[in-house]
Amino acid sequence: MLSFIRCVAKFFSNFQRASLACFASLATLLAAPLQAAEFPSAVLAIVVDDVGYNLAQAERLLKAPGKLTLGILPFAPHSPAIARRAQIAGKEVILHQPMEPIATPYSHSERGTLTMQMSAEHFNQHFADALAAVPYAVGVNNHTGSLLTQHREPMSRLMRKMRARGLFFLDSRTTAQTVALSTARDWQVPAIRRDVFLDHALDRKSMNHEFDRALRIARRQGHAVLIAHPHRLSLDVLEERMASLPSDIQLTTLGDLVKARVNPLDRTMLARRETPRFLHRSLGQ
Repeated sequence: MLSFIRCVAKFFSNFQRASLACFASLATLLAAPLQAAEFPSAVLAIVVDDVGYNLAQAERLLKAPGKLTLGILPFAPHSPAIARRAQIAGKEVILHQPMEPIATPYSHSERGTLTMQMSAEHFNQHFADALAAVPYAVGVNNHTGSLLTQHREPMSRLMRKMRARGLFFLDSRTTAQTVALSTARDWQVPAIRRDVFLDHALDRKSMNHEFDRALRIARRQGHAVLIAHPHRLSLDVLEERMASLPSDIQLTTLGDLVKARVNPLDRTMLARRETPRFLHRSLGQ
């Protein structure tokens, strides 16, 4: 019996010494200065829309320094070829799906535009055809769509199909009244929204201002999504700025950003808790 008591006493003595050692190690760890590498960089996802009409423009994008997402129109002359070359070059591909805009004297509808008047069958077939025309697409964003994206019924129809295919969605925000993002989240489709348009005004000073604005947003909220278009000047600015990106900003693809921001097990809760932090500009298309 005495030997048993001694054994128990030795156990608790050793346990106490081990516990004190663990607490001392923890205190040392907490007191140590944190290294910069322990903090994630702010990330920037750059999306270039309206790709598919010009091979020379596409070649510049495929050679751009760093990660880039190409928004490819479904029925432009070179869309399938560009999508295949982008996949080989390691650039991300999404479908830049045309959607119905609010009618103006300047509005123009691309082939394959999803409209309010379409039957469900016609709508779904148009979307399936568009996806088939852009191989390797891993997500979708809207081309124009200032009318369609205001209405939950067609957006629900779209998100139902996207969820079945495992695609993510980028709301280009061509109208402040868009319900596309909230509808995507209702359907548990991974989704994010555009923060900045690079080339709303086609001059270098304005584009550099917008790029700088995207960097400020990324630093403030940890990420930013910048949409550009394949104008010659836009590509010049992108090439220059991507090659000289500040050390605290890291380029990422849109898909990787969406995965990092959305917990696939609880997207609905995150969607309900998230609130906008700043106003977004709109092309009104």
